[in-house]
Amino acid sequence: MHYAYSTIGERLILGFEVTIIGVLIVFAVLALLSLIISLLSKVLQKISKADQKETDVPAELSFDMDLTEEVKPPDKAGFVSGEAVVFGADDEEVAAILAAISFDSDIPLSEMRIKSIKYMEK
Repeated sequence: MHYAYSTIGERLILGFEVTIIGVLIVFAVLALLSLIISLLSKVLQKISKADQKETDVPAELSFDMDLTEEVKPPDKAGFVSGEAVVFGADDEEVAAILAAISFDSDIPLSEMRIKSIKYMEK
């Protein structure tokens, strides 16, 4: 079976048909990929929800925060001076660690004496 497209009009029509078929094939493949990605996303969400249910914290250990209550920061601010020799950490990191320890232990920074901070690997 041999088609002879001798005129320019026939060749243009053939080219248009090939273009339309190619575009339809591309869109069909994209729709198929979209469907596959959507299905995989839903499956992965169900798997992650199942993992979360297994690792849920018991109700007695959960922490609910009352957002209506005004929280006042403890009066721990004040002038603090001292000398620190820091190796391998920024001053900001050390300040953040000290502030966290002070806040958690309810000891003002002016009364704290920290001798060393060591990095612990997990």
